[in-house]
Amino acid sequence: MKRNSVVLTGFMILFINIISQHLAAQTIHEPYWMLLERGKQYFRTAEYGKALIAFEDAKRTKDAFYKKMQDDFIDFLSVNEVRALGDSISKIELYLKDRPNKRISEIISEVRFFYSESILQDSAQKMISLFDILRLYPEAEYWIGEVYRVEGEVKIALRQYNRALSQQIMVEPNEFANDIRYKIADMQYLLGDYPGYEKTLLEIVSYDSLWNGDARSQAFIRTAMFKTLTKDGINRFLILYRHDPTKVEPAHRRLGLYYYATGRYDKSVEHLTYSFLIQNTMLIKEYQNREYGYVFNDYSTLINGALRYTDLETYMKNVDYYKTNYYLAAALYATGERSSALYLWTVLSKLNTAGEWQKRSLVQLKNPYIEPVNERP
Repeated sequence: MKRNSVVLTGFMILFINIISQHLAAQTIHEPYWMLLERGKQYFRTAEYGKALIAFEDAKRTKDAFYKKMQDDFIDFLSVNEVRALGDSISKIELYLKDRPNKRISEIISEVRFFYSESILQDSAQKMISLFDILRLYPEAEYWIGEVYRVEGEVKIALRQYNRALSQQIMVEPNEFANDIRYKIADMQYLLGDYPGYEKTLLEIVSYDSLWNGDARSQAFIRTAMFKTLTKDGINRFLILYRHDPTKVEPAHRRLGLYYYATGRYDKSVEHLTYSFLIQNTMLIKEYQNREYGYVFNDYSTLINGALRYTDLETYMKNVDYYKTNYYLAAALYATGERSSALYLWTVLSKLNTAGEWQKRSLVQLKNPYIEPVNERP
C-alpha cells in the first residue's frame, strides 16, 4: 500500500463505517452532492481517509434522501381516496390542485426533473420504481474506487468501478460510463486479466460509429480506408479521411498496441489506423485554427508545423503520438505493407522530439524486424 494507507482489515473497515456514520450525523443537513465535492477536495490533497469517508457519506445521504421520498409517496398512495384514482399521475396531480400537499408535489416534481413522460408513462407505480434508480450514486462509487486505486488496492478498486459502471448504465448512460470503462481496463491490465482488458476496450470502441456501424457499410469503409493507406500512402489517406471521436481514441490505441504485442497484426493495423486517423484529424483541425488558409497535403510538414505550438506539442505527448506512429508502422510491416511502414519510420527518424521512437525508427530503417510476441504484455 502507498502513502496515507487505508487499512483494509475487517476491524478498520468497521471503524471507518462507524466514523462515517458519526460524521454523517454531524453533516445531516448537507446535500449528497456537496459531500461528494468535499470528498473530491480531500482526494486532491491526498487526504484519502477523509475522502473515503466523505464519499461513503455522500452515497448514504443520497440513498436516504430518495428512500424517504419513495416511502412518503407510497404512504400517500395508500390513502383510500388516492387509491381510488388508480395508477395515473395526471389524475393524482389534478387531485393535488384541490387538496394541496407540498411534499407530494415536490416529490413528483423531483422525479419529473430526471425522467421524461415517455419513461414515466403516467404511472405512479413506475414513479415508485424509479426511486430505486435515483437512490444509486455511481459517481460516489467511482470515487471510492479512485481512493482504493491510489492506495494500491487494485482488486477493490476494480470491484468499485464495476459497481459504478452498472449503476451508471441504469441511471443515465453517457460519456462518464466510458471513463469508468477505461479505469476498469487499467485495473484488469494490472491484474493480468488480458481477456477482460481486451473485452473492456472493445466495449469502448463499440461506441465509435465509424468502427461499429452497419456491418456491410463498415466493411466497405474499412476496406477503402486501408486500401488508401497502404496503396496510395499516408498523405492521400489523411487528405481523404477525417474522424474525431476523441473519447474512443485511447481504446483504439491500446488495443492496437496489445494486438501487436500478442502477434495479431491485422487487428493491430485496424485499431492503430483508427487511432492514427483520430489523432491527426484533431491535429489538422487545431493547426488550421492557428494557421489561416492551411490545407493539409504533406504529413511531415503537418508535424513540423504543429510543433511550433506548445499546446499541440503537449497534445501529441498526451496521446502517445510518436509511439502510435511507430507501432502503426511496425504492424503494417508485419502484415507485409513495407512501403507505408518505411514512410512512417522515415518521418519519425527525422524528428528529434520523437525521442525513443526516433531512435527505434532509425534501427528499423537499417534492419526492419518484427518484435517478439508476448502473450502476457
